[in-house]
Amino acid sequence: MTKREERYPAKFPVVLRKGPEMFSATICNISRSGGCILGVPSLRKGDTIVLDYGAGQTRATAVWTMAQMTGLKFESRLSRNGLNAIRVLSTPA
Repeated sequence: MTKREERYPAKFPVVLRKGPEMFSATICNISRSGGCILGVPSLRKGDTIVLDYGAGQTRATAVWTMAQMTGLKFESRLSRNGLNAIRVLSTPA
């Protein structure tokens, strides 16, 4: 069994690209290996997207969806700098 990476609460705006489509979304929690986004009802389990988070971008796969929430698994782990940029720049709840 692998240990789940620590997740951090966030409220950080991102842009998602799915093929030619672009969507605005908000990361509501984040770890180096994945996160949860809000605001994109058209994503389905298994969809691959590119997540642009300002300090960089990463490819991700939707591993679950529920209403306008989607859980993502990143193709490559975020760098500590990338993770910290999202954590530090998140707007207060």
